[in-house]
Amino acid sequence: MSAVRAIVVSIALALAALPAFAQALSLEDALKAGEVQSPRLAAQRHMLSSTEAQVGRAGELPDPKLRLGIENLPVSGPDAWHYGRDFMTMRQIGLAQEFPNSAKRSALNQRAERLRDVESAALAAQRAALHRDIALAWLEVHFAERVRAALERLARQLELHSETVSAALSRGRQSAAEALMVRLAFEQANDRLIEQERMAARSRIMLASFIGDEAKRALGEAPDLSRFAHPREHIVERLAEHPQLQFVDRKEGLARAEAELARSTRRTDWMLEVGYGQRRPYFDNMLSVMISFDLPWRRGERQDRDIASKLAEVEQARAMREDALRMHAAEVRGWLADFDAAGRRIERFERVLLPLARDRRSAALAAYQGGRGELGGVLEAERAVTETDLALVQLLAERAKAWANLNFVYPIQ
Repeated sequence: MSAVRAIVVSIALALAALPAFAQALSLEDALKAGEVQSPRLAAQRHMLSSTEAQVGRAGELPDPKLRLGIENLPVSGPDAWHYGRDFMTMRQIGLAQEFPNSAKRSALNQRAERLRDVESAALAAQRAALHRDIALAWLEVHFAERVRAALERLARQLELHSETVSAALSRGRQSAAEALMVRLAFEQANDRLIEQERMAARSRIMLASFIGDEAKRALGEAPDLSRFAHPREHIVERLAEHPQLQFVDRKEGLARAEAELARSTRRTDWMLEVGYGQRRPYFDNMLSVMISFDLPWRRGERQDRDIASKLAEVEQARAMREDALRMHAAEVRGWLADFDAAGRRIERFERVLLPLARDRRSAALAAYQGGRGELGGVLEAERAVTETDLALVQLLAERAKAWANLNFVYPIQ
């Protein structure tokens, strides 16, 4: 008994030591791996960090300017290029500070905040889109492998028929034409299997583009594709929370901030300059203080045109939001229609069509074995079962595609 226990413990330890790729890859695992490995999300996170760093900084005063130089140095006459002979010549050091008007500084900071909001919404939209793309790729692999399994079952069944017919042919109980018919059907099934293996390999390649080497793992069980992470009634009601609409909303907010910044140019900025002129030992030193102001003039031709331009961009953003709302509403309702129609058809296939195809196969096989039917009828019934099964898998894939689009229309935390 102790020996058996030791073997069981050894097997458990060996399984625990298996590499990660030996474990089944669930859809949730794929989503987590995609978030970690996605360069798309990494780039957007860096962009968000960049805009966050500007919040607060954008509304600060500009850096002061240091002024150094020589003023009023003669360049002609007997004192040309001589420092200290003319009483107006001086070495000067000074500071200058610009003071943008308070409305402009507030508008600059507001624009930085709105830009941060735009990039934050872009990150949420890209995250939701990545989840959807990974889910679609994972499901494509899942159903490609289901189709391959159905074709493998058909090929195995035809191979058994071929062996049976070959044995009957050697005993003179089956014609050569029937043997060739079975062989042709078997080879055609193998050809379809080769094509499906190509499709399965391509679906793996697409999944690997999102999650890297994790795509080499065998897939786990599919999630419940008949239920959504969000309540069904909320999918349309919460359309305003659609990540793309949130992004467009933030773009409209940024356009409004740009318009406010343009309005602030109607108000005057000013600058203070303080300078100290050294003329000793020849003359007395000098202090100078200067204040300068912007003079916005011809506002109708300058500032007002800038404001009108930014206000037009606000209207453009508002129109784009309305267009996006209509587009995404139609898109979501279309996916719901696809999901519901596929569900009804799946129920018919499982309850009516597939049982009928299997009953036909059983009847054809019984008639053939009883000497009342032809081999061609058996093969045709076998193919009909496979084609019905494949059609059911195709419907399941169509419903899964609608499910993925609807389930990940909003970010999942």
